Amino acid sequence: MQLIQNTLSRFVDSGEIAGCAIRIMRNDKVFFEGNFGYADIENKVKMSSENTIFRIASMSKVITVAGIMQLYEQGLFKMWDPVSRFLPGFRNPKVALEKPDGSCEIVDAKGEITMRQLFTMTSGVPYPWGDTAAGRIRIEKEKEYEASGKPVPGNVAYANLVGELPLAFEPGERWMYGFSIDVLGAVVEVLSGKTLGEYLKEHIFDPLGMKDTGFYVPAGKLDRVATLYQINEGMKAEKRDFTTEKPAFESGGGGLYSTVPDYSRFAQMLLHGGTLDDVRILGRKTVDLMSTDHLTPEQRKGDGWDTQRGYGYGLGVRVMTNPELAGINGSVGEWGWDGAFGNWFCVDPKENLTCVYLTTNLPGDHYRFIPKLMASMYASLD
Repeated sequence: MQLIQNTLSRFVDSGEIAGCAIRIMRNDKVFFEGNFGYADIENKVKMSSENTIFRIASMSKVITVAGIMQLYEQGLFKMWDPVSRFLPGFRNPKVALEKPDGSCEIVDAKGEITMRQLFTMTSGVPYPWGDTAAGRIRIEKEKEYEASGKPVPGNVAYANLVGELPLAFEPGERWMYGFSIDVLGAVVEVLSGKTLGEYLKEHIFDPLGMKDTGFYVPAGKLDRVATLYQINEGMKAEKRDFTTEKPAFESGGGGLYSTVPDYSRFAQMLLHGGTLDDVRILGRKTVDLMSTDHLTPEQRKGDGWDTQRGYGYGLGVRVMTNPELAGINGSVGEWGWDGAFGNWFCVDPKENLTCVYLTTNLPGDHYRFIPKLMASMYASLD
């Protein structure tokens, strides 16, 4: 365990990150837990693996997937159902075909997006990023909406608006990281009759005792929230503009706050096939379905991320298929996800292990840090 201590200390002591907190569980016992650096440098607030609240960004996705898979278990939808059955904005989809000269042509899609394609990130629904024509169109449409002075839409309205915009490619054609899980969050609301935050609190957070996890931070807990730092700009601090009231749009893809203990309980539940401390969140076979690689070789060609090297993709999670290609001394079948601010978690059934690592990096630079953490963690196992 000294290897893990040394690696994480080096991240902070070298000035590469402001701080981090971690808990590794093995065989249902704490294998390693530690705090490194600061949650707030200016005010000399040290990291706390017990107390610090983090923006977990896209680690929210796995929680949203767990929530909607509860509804799957109730027989409320099938994986091959068209999304438009629940969100009419996704009827009659279009695709933005990019041309060599940089222009694009909007054409009818050959088929509708299915629920399965949202789960596996093969839907073609983009984030408002500039790397695809569809993403650039979404950027412009969101600017127009903001300039109109209209209020921020709720989850269902927002998803329907996005559904009316062109896709980056034909549904199912390839893997692309995008807005898919946020759309699933809207489907949760349609099927449950509750807001996403209400549903997750009632069916996941409260049953698991995740008392510091949600889409906003109550005013009385603000001093516990870690500051985000521009790690390539001399640890320049981002403005501490945390959400203290329920937001109109609860981003199931990236909007949650949480802590190491809370998320560790969620990860332990997944490790134990959907149950923790006699509380059943999901069925064992449902967790198996989530953590199985669903991509075809053709779809996998769209995945060029360094952090995905050696991994496939299940239902909202990466799935280790080739440790040799990844260059990681880990296990086939290890799975989990990460978040934009450097956060990362894993579930390793073979080693009966979970790891939750939370930090405050802008950019996250996962490939700069996570393989080193994994190398030290796996080397520490007997």
